[in-house]
Amino acid sequence: MIQCSVALASAVAFLAMAYPLFDRMPHPYDGVRAVEISLEMQTVINRVGSPFAFDPPFDRNERLRSATRLFEGQIHGSESVAVRPNGELVMLDKFGYLHRAHPDTNELYVLNASALYIGPGRPLGFHVVDQGAALFVCDSLKGLVRVELDGPRRGDISILANSVEGRGPISYANDLSVAANGTVYFTSSTEGVVALNAPLGFYDTMASYMLNAVRGDMTGRLLAYDPTTRQTRELMDGLFYANGVAVAPDQSFVAVVETSAYRVQRYWLTGPRSGDVDTLVEGLPGAPDGITVASDGNFWLSLIVPASPIMKYLGPYRWIRQLLSHALHILSPLVAKRWGCVVKISPAGRVIDVLYDPDGERVSMVSAVTEHEGRLFLGNLGGSFVSVLDL
Repeated sequence: MIQCSVALASAVAFLAMAYPLFDRMPHPYDGVRAVEISLEMQTVINRVGSPFAFDPPFDRNERLRSATRLFEGQIHGSESVAVRPNGELVMLDKFGYLHRAHPDTNELYVLNASALYIGPGRPLGFHVVDQGAALFVCDSLKGLVRVELDGPRRGDISILANSVEGRGPISYANDLSVAANGTVYFTSSTEGVVALNAPLGFYDTMASYMLNAVRGDMTGRLLAYDPTTRQTRELMDGLFYANGVAVAPDQSFVAVVETSAYRVQRYWLTGPRSGDVDTLVEGLPGAPDGITVASDGNFWLSLIVPASPIMKYLGPYRWIRQLLSHALHILSPLVAKRWGCVVKISPAGRVIDVLYDPDGERVSMVSAVTEHEGRLFLGNLGGSFVSVLDL
């Protein structure tokens, strides 16, 4: 009898401790459960290419190893690099500080001594506007904001859009692109929030991305901000972690990265297909992050980490993904293997060129590419530097 009571008590204690693993996800998704992934999306995920096969057109090379690291140990997690018309570099680190560096005749670039704090929150995608006088920034907490770089208002921050009528706040603004008519197309990765890494003092977008992936969260959106009316409207929803954005040079469509689906979508802006959506490229061998326009009218697409088999094999099993979410902090170093990969694709979705650092020896976790006067400036999610590569 005593043995039975002890066994029963142990079972009850185990269930009491294990119940949260089945009932909710880790912070900041307390009380949120994993959701079912549709058969249509699972089919898309199953097309993901192998990150280690290096089959054409993704032939192996080491061209990214020629990149030079800039400001090593000084710039932490700047997801992009903006270049002003005068050649000055602008970077926003993961702690919310804005850094500037000017070209020098003796050195490659010289980092300015003072940094401007625009936090709290984590600045993600950003671009120079008004001939370099300001930045438009997607901030993980504040939404779409404008930061003045020069003049008497230097350092002023204006919130352009932090909500969408009828859909509540924008809690995870990620990247943007400005059209020729001034419209700002930008993404909200998810209706969830960004995980705060309190001990290290920054908002951890990589952890948030992985939590959203295993949850099966498909609440990403493509939004459009009209600077004339100051209104924001929703163009697409249901995206599996919406990320990079780039308006095509001919303004016919806007490309939208869907990271957890390993693809890039097109939202058509003009012509008979206006308002339609189709796929630009899919089945990528790595998780796509940022997308920008190249000088020749094509696109630079950064693949931040190699493709993981987790969602391919565990996608249909919601409860396994629910349990897995509690171990991501242990598994993430194994899943997020180091590599560097930048892909050039045409407006028709054809892979034109691929640049690798196959084991991340020199460049890894490339999150965005900015091309300027024959050079590629590479932001990265986790490194303590940015990089530049001469083409």
